[in-house]
Amino acid sequence: MSESRARAPMGVLAFLLLVSCTGDPAPAPSTPPPVAADAERDVNPQPRERLRDGGLLRFPITALPTEWNPRHPDADADTAAVLAPLAPTHFSLDAAGRVTPDPDFITGLTVENTDRTVVTLDLNDRSLWGDAVPITASDWIATWRAASGQVDGVRLADAAGWERVTEVREGVSPRQVVVTYGALDPDWAEPLIAGPLRGADTGAPDSFAWSGYVDSRYASPFMVTHVDQNQGLVTLERNPLWWGERPKLDTIMFRTVADEALAAAFQNNELDVWETGASTDRLDQSRVAADSVIRSAPGTSGRALQVSRDGALADPAVRRAILMALDRDDLGRPELPDGAKKLRTWSNTLLLPTQPGYVDQARATGLVHDPVRAAKLLDEAGWELESGRRVKDGQPLVVSFLTSPGDELATTELKDVADQLDAVGVVVSAASRDADLTPLTVAVSPFPLAHLPEEAVSAPGASELAGRVAHELDPVRRADQASQLARLLWQEVITVPLYQEPEFVAVRSGLANLGAHSYATTDWEDVGWTS
Repeated sequence: MSESRARAPMGVLAFLLLVSCTGDPAPAPSTPPPVAADAERDVNPQPRERLRDGGLLRFPITALPTEWNPRHPDADADTAAVLAPLAPTHFSLDAAGRVTPDPDFITGLTVENTDRTVVTLDLNDRSLWGDAVPITASDWIATWRAASGQVDGVRLADAAGWERVTEVREGVSPRQVVVTYGALDPDWAEPLIAGPLRGADTGAPDSFAWSGYVDSRYASPFMVTHVDQNQGLVTLERNPLWWGERPKLDTIMFRTVADEALAAAFQNNELDVWETGASTDRLDQSRVAADSVIRSAPGTSGRALQVSRDGALADPAVRRAILMALDRDDLGRPELPDGAKKLRTWSNTLLLPTQPGYVDQARATGLVHDPVRAAKLLDEAGWELESGRRVKDGQPLVVSFLTSPGDELATTELKDVADQLDAVGVVVSAASRDADLTPLTVAVSPFPLAHLPEEAVSAPGASELAGRVAHELDPVRRADQASQLARLLWQEVITVPLYQEPEFVAVRSGLANLGAHSYATTDWEDVGWTS
C-alpha cells in the first residue's frame, strides 16, 4: 500500500468496531494498547502525486496460466503472479500481517462477540464485477459453500479459516454480509481477506475450473486485454469499470521467460521485476543491470530444525543440551550480498521476529547458546565424556541429520551442526530418512495463532493454554498467553528455529510501491514510476 493510502491496523480498528453483547447496552469501545511488531518492507513508498501518469511494468512468468481461478487447486505460481493485479484482496495486510478493510470493497465493519463471533460487512455500493454486475452477499454465500465442502466436486486450494465459519447470509440488503463463526474467533478476518469468488462460477466443478480469462470473474483496477499464446504474453490495461483510484500504470505485461534466461532478460532491460531469492549468483547478476536496485525485507518463512523425541532425544534434558550447544546466530546461514540486512535469528516456535507479540524465548528461558551449560546438562543426564565423546551404558550419543542429494543448504547445515555438537562430545551422522534432526523451511501464516503447530497441543501442559490462545479476544492478553505457550514449547525443544528467511527482489530504480513486501499486500492502483 502506498503512503497516500495508509490505514489503521486491525489490532486497533477491530476493537474500535467490536461490540461485546450482553443484556445491557454495550459501553463505548476503547482503543486497547497496541501489540508491537518490528516489521518492515522495502518497496520505495511514494505518494500518488509523485508518480507519473501512465507507464508499462514488465514481469516474467515461466508459462502462461492454464487455470485462471485463483482458488483452484491447479492454480500455480504463474497463475498467482498474473492474477495478483486482477484479484485484489478485500482486506489489506501490512508488513507484520496486521489487517485492515479495503474501503474500495468494504465501507463498514462490525464485530460482535457473545458466545461466538459475528461479523457484518457493508459492501461498497460501487463495487462491481467485470461485467458491471454488483458484488453482493450472494457471492460471499457461494464462496463459503464452496470453501466448506458443500458443493460436490469443488475444493478451494486455500480455504484457511472457512472451517471455523458456520453461516454466511445476506443482511439488511444484498450489499450487506453477515458471517457467523462457531466460537469466539480473534482471527475472524482470515477467511475474508481474499474476498468472494463470483457466485455463478462456484456451483459446480465445471464452472469452478477456468481455462481462460473472462472479465465477469474479476473485480480490479486492471483487466486482461490480450493473451498471445505464440509469444507467451499476457497484457493487462486499466479497467474502465474500476470505481477506486485510477491506476498510475496504464499497462502491465507478463512474459514467459525460461529460468536460465532471466538474468539476461533483466540485464537487457526486458523486465522490470525479478524475484531473485537469496541466490548469491542471481543477486550478483541483477546488480550488473543498469538502473536497478535490490529490494530486501524479512520474509514470511523461517528456517528450522525439527527435533525427534525418540531414542536418546526422548529426554528433554538432552534436547535442551543440543539446543544450547548450537550457535543459531551462525548456523547454516546463506551467504548474503554486500549491503543486505543481517538475517534475524528466530527464537520463537509460534511467531516470526517481525510479527506482533514476538518474544525472544531463548532469552526469556535462558536456553541460549552456552556450550558449557550444554555439557553440564549432558553430564547430569548420564552422558559421560570419554575420549571426547558422550557415552551412556557403553553407547555413544549419535544424532542423525537428514540430508538429500542436491540440497546444498542442508549440507551446509549438517557441517555446522556437526562441528558445533562435536564441541560438547556429540557425534552427528548424515541420514536419508528417519533422522533425529530434520532441516525444513516453515511458512508462517499472517494468522499464526489460528494455526498452532501440533506440538502446541501435544506437549506436556500445552493443551489448555493453546485453547485459551485460540479464543482470547483481547490482543494484549492473547499475546501474553501466546508467549507463555511459546516459552513452554521452547523448553520442550521440539523445534529449533534458526532464522527468518529474507525476501529479495530486483527492480528498476524508478519503480515505486512495489518490491520486497513481507506480509504486506499491494495496492496495484498505486504502483507506478517516479516522475
